[in-house]
Amino acid sequence: MLTSLIYIFAFIFVLSLVVVIHEGGHFYVARLCGVKVTDFSIGFGKELWHRTDKKGTRWKICAIPLGGYVKMLGDEDAASAKSSTENVAQDEIKYTFMAQPLWKRAAIIFAGPAMNYISAIILLTGLIFALGEVVVPAVVGDVMPDSAAQEAGLKKGDKFISINGEPIREYTDVLRIVRITEFEKPLVIVYERDGKQNTVDLKPKYHPDYEYPLIGIRSSTELMTINNNIGLVKAFGMAVRDVYKITADTLVYLGQVLFKSRSAKDMRGPLGIAEASGDALMGGWTSLLMFIVQISVAVGFMNLLPVPVLDGGHLFFYAIEAIRRKPLSEKVQNGFLFAGMSVLLLLVAYTMFLDVPRIMQRILG
Repeated sequence: MLTSLIYIFAFIFVLSLVVVIHEGGHFYVARLCGVKVTDFSIGFGKELWHRTDKKGTRWKICAIPLGGYVKMLGDEDAASAKSSTENVAQDEIKYTFMAQPLWKRAAIIFAGPAMNYISAIILLTGLIFALGEVVVPAVVGDVMPDSAAQEAGLKKGDKFISINGEPIREYTDVLRIVRITEFEKPLVIVYERDGKQNTVDLKPKYHPDYEYPLIGIRSSTELMTINNNIGLVKAFGMAVRDVYKITADTLVYLGQVLFKSRSAKDMRGPLGIAEASGDALMGGWTSLLMFIVQISVAVGFMNLLPVPVLDGGHLFFYAIEAIRRKPLSEKVQNGFLFAGMSVLLLLVAYTMFLDVPRIMQRILG
């Protein structure tokens, strides 16, 4: 029972924090652009608490703590999918979202995903600056029996130089490249042994207990070092680099799934995120903060995709409006919005279909 509560708390905490950061981006830029924000809600459903500030924004906490939203003057719903000035006083129309020039509307929409990325970089910078950089050399510690690595002839002490032409700096680079490998695609590995470089082709294998490819090695943990001499500027640069890698790897993975060179079975839905949130918290606060970085980047990235309903879909409409010098008709936009919502609902249903059996197997053993 206690473990279940920990997982629920972790999920609500991570989701609420990341969504509030996202909505905070919309809120801040909307106010900068002169748009009146009527509501800033943490959660949905029945209102439990509220406070109205001097600018008329109603800050509130609602009963269902699964995200939140910002509602601007003229919005007809919490999702801001539709706007109207029908019930807005004539002298306040200029403060509505739709009354703003195109560049301001685009800036307000873009600010949500941008804030997710900014917060991820700031948090990661703080972690690197405070804790230092854990460096695990790209050296084979152990080779698993009957693994792809054993079949390729890799041995303990071999040092990775490059994989598919990409230089290897540390062990995490090996894990990252292997995990985004396409189905049945071999890796060209250059490694060093006894001072000499060798090249081998290695095809990762899939194990039923994992959702990503494996080559069957462990790191040399005894060679691990911690670099504590990292200044704030260097920590920021490293954070930007790592956030870029997360984004690039996500883009590669998405492309593989769309073009069917990789299975979508390792995708995670709400239940999978809840599971991962709990696992991260059980691993300690540092683990949880790193998970928040990953989720914040994921939310920012996904919202930039040109899918109607998402922020990227709105930006796509604005790009068309800029080219045509006029917006798409309401009928066309509604059609795209319906299609986008249908795709998202199907995606959530599919990922939950994948999550439930895996979680049940984990619970029941």
